[in-house]
Amino acid sequence: MKTNRLFTVIVLTGIIFGQYNPDNHVVTTSMYYMNYVEDGSWTEFFELAEEEFTKMNRADKYLVSLLVLGHRHSGSRNEVVQIAEWKSIADADKSTVGTADMRKKAWPNEEKRKAFNKKYGRYWDSKHTDLAVRELVTSRVKRNNKRTTEDNVVTVVEWYLKPMSKVEGGTVEEREALFDEYHKKVIMRNDKILSRREMRHYWTGSLGGGTTPYVIVTEFANIVDADAVGIN
Repeated sequence: MKTNRLFTVIVLTGIIFGQYNPDNHVVTTSMYYMNYVEDGSWTEFFELAEEEFTKMNRADKYLVSLLVLGHRHSGSRNEVVQIAEWKSIADADKSTVGTADMRKKAWPNEEKRKAFNKKYGRYWDSKHTDLAVRELVTSRVKRNNKRTTEDNVVTVVEWYLKPMSKVEGGTVEEREALFDEYHKKVIMRNDKILSRREMRHYWTGSLGGGTTPYVIVTEFANIVDADAVGIN
């Protein structure tokens, strides 16, 4: 399912007890920067953004899912983070290279396409920052298949896997089995957790000689639900 709505985001860090599986997907994380538009408005921006993501997501046959995260308790108000899911890094490349053709498909009329690009583009700075390329563990993904009209809250938590050499009696097989059980019995049964993505090292961060980053992206309906799950 492709997601085209805007979310809010909280970034946290933590520590827990950690390579590429071809059955898993690739997730890219990028940050974009909004401009102040003197005669603009949030109403206009959200209407334009809805059109942008709805049409472009439909035109992009390589994109599996997309989270668009706006400011809540983290970062600056003008920062927008996009977390995009692809079946492979090759598909991500094809999507990026084919963006211009997708825009033509989404807006067949050249004049309307140029007018939209000009109007929507003024809300954005020309630069962006590529933050991460990670591996998504597809066997432990919980997806939100319900379309909502309200913004949701998303937490992005970076944990750290302890090197297996430092886990007495531990094995990769045991760890994966425990993670699978936790996903099945805890995550999938918790209605407050609308969606959850488990991402690990691929082309971003450190690997070897120490702890390994493990990023969990969780979606909630509101901050109260996020707090409740965190406390419990």
